[in-house]
Amino acid sequence: MSFDARSYWQEILGNPDKRPPATAFVNFELIGFDPETGWCEAAFLAPSQAANPGGNVQGGFVTAMLDEVMSVAGSIVQGGPAMSPTLQMTTSFIRPVPVGVRLIGRGQVVRRGRAAIFTEGWLRNESGDLLAQATASCIPRAMPDLLQKQE
Repeated sequence: MSFDARSYWQEILGNPDKRPPATAFVNFELIGFDPETGWCEAAFLAPSQAANPGGNVQGGFVTAMLDEVMSVAGSIVQGGPAMSPTLQMTTSFIRPVPVGVRLIGRGQVVRRGRAAIFTEGWLRNESGDLLAQATASCIPRAMPDLLQKQE
């Protein structure tokens, strides 16, 4: 039986009941993805608990949103059930990120190697203004046991 990447990842990413608590906390909502070219887009809605003293989203939560879409991009290009744990990540904060506003994140693979996957990501408001951007290096990690749990 061949691996149907699109169906597998749609089931995982599109199902709120299968999301880890951190993913649920930032209200991850899948918009689209492509296992062939290695990109993922998702909407986020930072809850009030993510606010900093200035009333905007604290930088760690902004980084978490970017990490979500970049890690998904790194996971879906691996040709089977996989993860791509982040080794290193650099985030640039361009504008304040408002709490309670729908945000759009995009992550994509820049280069995939045997020992590392390099990704980049952007977080924008719905008007398209760039709020934050990031780059990361991740470890490709096959997770064949995940496929067995799905069946």
